[in-house]
Amino acid sequence: MKLGMGQKRLVRVLGALSATFAVILLPSAGTALATTTSKTTANTAGPPTLTHAVQPAYTAGNITRCPTGTTTFINTSDSSPGDQSVSYSRSGTTFQAKVDSKGTFLSFITNSPSFTVYIKGGPAYDTYAYPGTTAHPAYPSDTGLHSPYNGGGNIATISHYLVCGHPATGKASPSLTTTPGHGGTVGSVVINDTGTLSGGVSPGGSITFNLYDPSHTDCSGTPAYTQTVTVSGDGSYSTTNTTPAGTAGTWNWTATYSGDSNNLAASSACAKETVKVAPPVPQGSCEGSGSLSALVSGANVISYVPKGSWGSSATGIDVVNVEGTSITSSTIPTGSDVINSCASNSVTGQTVCTANNNDVYVLKGTGLDPSVSPDPLTDGGSGTISFSGGTATTTGVSMDATDNKALLALSVGGTAGFQFLNLATDTFEPAFTTQDPGGEISEDPLIDPVHHLILSAAEDNNYELADVSTSTAPQFFEHPVSSVSGQLDSSAEDCATGIILAPAEFSSPSQIEIADISNPGTSPEAVFTPGTPGSWTAPEQVQTLTGSNLSAGASTSAVAQGTHTGVVSGEFGGDGLTALALPTTSGTGAVPAIGNWVTCETGPDPSGNAFSMGDDPHTLAAYQSPNGGHAIALLVNEGATEMVKVDLTDMLNPAVVPATGNVCNAGTLPATAETFITLP
Repeated sequence: MKLGMGQKRLVRVLGALSATFAVILLPSAGTALATTTSKTTANTAGPPTLTHAVQPAYTAGNITRCPTGTTTFINTSDSSPGDQSVSYSRSGTTFQAKVDSKGTFLSFITNSPSFTVYIKGGPAYDTYAYPGTTAHPAYPSDTGLHSPYNGGGNIATISHYLVCGHPATGKASPSLTTTPGHGGTVGSVVINDTGTLSGGVSPGGSITFNLYDPSHTDCSGTPAYTQTVTVSGDGSYSTTNTTPAGTAGTWNWTATYSGDSNNLAASSACAKETVKVAPPVPQGSCEGSGSLSALVSGANVISYVPKGSWGSSATGIDVVNVEGTSITSSTIPTGSDVINSCASNSVTGQTVCTANNNDVYVLKGTGLDPSVSPDPLTDGGSGTISFSGGTATTTGVSMDATDNKALLALSVGGTAGFQFLNLATDTFEPAFTTQDPGGEISEDPLIDPVHHLILSAAEDNNYELADVSTSTAPQFFEHPVSSVSGQLDSSAEDCATGIILAPAEFSSPSQIEIADISNPGTSPEAVFTPGTPGSWTAPEQVQTLTGSNLSAGASTSAVAQGTHTGVVSGEFGGDGLTALALPTTSGTGAVPAIGNWVTCETGPDPSGNAFSMGDDPHTLAAYQSPNGGHAIALLVNEGATEMVKVDLTDMLNPAVVPATGNVCNAGTLPATAETFITLP
């Protein structure tokens, strides 16, 4: 029966299961051209497949049924549309054909030992032969199959296709299940994959893993990473990639088991193993809601320093150059408002500062942001909450520059809680209260823009994590921290690795809770158990830092994002700080540990006066210098009259700061590792 190009007919599955099979894809006449080539020869087969470079053969005319002696697996010549994706499964033989969204290219996964694919488009069809010979293997998967070039030198959309071939018989059909590694931050996370083979008969052969970057969403073309692992029996086989992901976005793994004389091939499909890689965390984000902030813009760094604290009546906000000379250092007046905390968005240049009441200031440069009205805004705080270091209605602010939001810590009718400020609209989302068993929040909570979590290590030694992927419907997870001396006083995280910290106030030597929450799933990795509230567990320890003895114990903490370097210091006096070398990898289930630390005191300032650390909220911040990439800590004294800038990278470098027993030999920092800055 002859069919017109506009007609479609369903061809039934024919032939015994012992027959061979072929696939035929046919595009209808008059369809839009999906791919255009220049200076090509019209009416030719076109290029080979993308994965295995199988060259098609061109035939003018139409094809609507499989050749005699083959089994028809798929025939879309009578289907509507004829370019749809179709799966075949019968008596152990499978063939999964997938057509892309434009109807131009086909990919497949199969366990057939011999087959042919026919793809019709325009006035002809292409034939792709996979006979299972040494020269022409029956690949278990391939991509980039298409119809021929038409008379205009274009690849037309597929009108229909056929798959014809031999059924899979006499071999085991092993299952290949895959588990991709966790995502993280670009430049830090290393992506790997694990394939588990089961149900085989003493399987040999190999598994080939291909990793595709975000520009190859259909898993075609050259993979960013490929590795073939030898198989020796059922079990799990993993890649050993060591190169950090260099592009943000969604990465895809595919895995293909080759099969052997006793076992059929098996594959994982594209888009079934995705890994999310986040862009770098902007400087100023993923920092606790301490007192001061660092705003990085190009080669310039400025800091916003509140004059007040929870227990002070001083007003105003100092703005000073830390690196570069982009501004004239000055004080922004705040009327009678006592400002306790500032956080900066290095993407937009805005800074948010909170008062002890419920006034919220939005700054730009050395003054109020003229685009915000009214300024100050009024948050949803009411009543007060108290800490060991003081009392306030709104107690601090942490920045999420990725989502352009600020997280406020505040009292909600006398109960500790949080509220988001959307800086794109200058509007507040509804406030919500903590579910910490003791009703407490951290003195310095933070917002993690990578994992979309609020971190709140509180003085009742509970470490609360709140999933704010939907910020108006937070999900809380609680975790008591045992075996710690003193009280958890602040929250910190390396957002590139998901390593979280909480120092214990009054501990001496310093104790730090350190945990890896980067790859939640099943134990021994992090586990988040839903509930009201839920709970979390993770590889963790309370690590004692020998030689780190700080004023009031380890109280305040920060991480210079992008450096894997952290810092802890005391409060209410003292001039000591401890630089921390944090883990550079995570997500393996291993217990994380601070690999190295060095404790020093700051030297006397240029006037010969000793430095004395400030009060609550904690007067410590950290960032990565745009001029050389070193990790930098900023500390402000009581009364906010001077700041000391400390190079943490130099502190951990024994050639710059020699140390014995994790304490710098000289006792105080060399002048090359610290800079004093006078505040207005």
